[in-house]
Amino acid sequence: MTPEQIKKIQAVNVIVLGDLMLDRYIFGYVRRISPEAPVPIIEVKEETMRLGGAGNVARNIRALGANVRVLSCIGQDPDGDLLLSMLNELGADTRFLWQDDRVKTITKTRVVSKNQQFLRYDQEKTEDISQDYVNYIGCSLDTVFDCINIVILSDYGKGAVSPPLARLIIDNAGKKNIPVLVDPKGANYQKYTGATICTPNLNELSAAAHVFLTQEDEEGIQAAGVSLCKKYEFKWLIATRSEKGMSLISRQGLKQDFPAVAKEIVDVSGAGDTVIAIIALGMAAGFSLADCCRLANTAASIVISKFGTAAVTFSELVGSEIYASAGKRLTREQIPYLMDYLREQNKKAVFTNGCFDIIHAGHISSFRQARKFGDVLIVGLNSDDSVRRLKGDCRPIVKEKDRAGLLEALTLVDYIVIFNEDTPESLIREICPNVLVKGQDWAGQRIAGQNFVEEHGGRVELIIMEEGLSTTNIINRIRTVYGRPAQNMEEIWTKSSL
Repeated sequence: MTPEQIKKIQAVNVIVLGDLMLDRYIFGYVRRISPEAPVPIIEVKEETMRLGGAGNVARNIRALGANVRVLSCIGQDPDGDLLLSMLNELGADTRFLWQDDRVKTITKTRVVSKNQQFLRYDQEKTEDISQDYVNYIGCSLDTVFDCINIVILSDYGKGAVSPPLARLIIDNAGKKNIPVLVDPKGANYQKYTGATICTPNLNELSAAAHVFLTQEDEEGIQAAGVSLCKKYEFKWLIATRSEKGMSLISRQGLKQDFPAVAKEIVDVSGAGDTVIAIIALGMAAGFSLADCCRLANTAASIVISKFGTAAVTFSELVGSEIYASAGKRLTREQIPYLMDYLREQNKKAVFTNGCFDIIHAGHISSFRQARKFGDVLIVGLNSDDSVRRLKGDCRPIVKEKDRAGLLEALTLVDYIVIFNEDTPESLIREICPNVLVKGQDWAGQRIAGQNFVEEHGGRVELIIMEEGLSTTNIINRIRTVYGRPAQNMEEIWTKSSL
């Protein structure tokens, strides 16, 4: 999908009702065993707090640039104060978030060394949200649903998505034709009846359908999904299946599978939060459900490469889409998103540029040398107008679309950007490469973009040029062998088409 299409999600307004949590991470080192008991001693170096549960759904929505209204109840305690402060810092609408001294704010504390969890301990008091809160929401429905496009129920089984509150929200959303998506917990789906989409993982699907399912049981997964759709009046069920991606199942029995995007897994915590956030935003923005699922898989592949409960930013999502599916030819608008993604993935970008009018062995040698300086090679290609200004009216010999097509066919080249300026200075500023590559014939000369690259921590590399190999030399040889030169570019292109 294009950046323009994906940007539509930023106009979406979402209600998130669910169990809000704080995820506390204690990082340290283990160098010895306790003399008091056979347990490791961790030397604490850092402690961080992150939004968890439904809070992570809200965090993902805000990170993508959309708006979120949070419905829930947390404790009137220091952890609750911190959680509320973190949501407000995100820019979430917390008008309908209650603090109640009868409630204990849920916290999950993980003790971590070298990205490995040694221990997790939870502080929580699980009980249904108070009837007072349900009554309050019931009396405020017009304000609660004001400007809302879609609703997410993020149920972690801690009591926020109680049957009375779930029914109140689903029924009133239905009256207003507002879709409701449910990330379920437990085997009793009665309270979710009438929701638009339910997104269980495989274990949750097995429990709700009262059948044992494996990843290989495609027919069983389909049958269970259809059964739940019919029983609880869902329009669709999306089964999230870890390394298998996800399956979209309709009430009518149709099933479409969306493979996961291959990526090294660092931590799967919160991946389901990201998935339901993306599907909800995409659906409200008018994307097809197939596109929503594909985009959710892309987002999940980003978040599982991060440690701990994490969110996906808009730039990461768009950049990942470009990286995975845009092809080699980039527009100037796509560049910042791609570069943000490459930096997030710690990939080193190399840039070189030229007219590349007639591709020859010297160009291939240059690309091969440049490729060794990093992970991704981006080639700036002068447009036809730019070449004409630099080389004269008889150039280029090959039109820009064909020159770009030839570069696309080279496995050494990852991306091509056509620029119309006389120099690539502005393009280099947009890309901000780690390495700028030019030929050794530029030694001692001012190189466009050099100061900018070096000021931003990059470097310039001068590579060996193949002696005697140049487009100009090739053209001169052809002229010598085949007669007089053409007077202008139009004559060359006209004759070549005869």
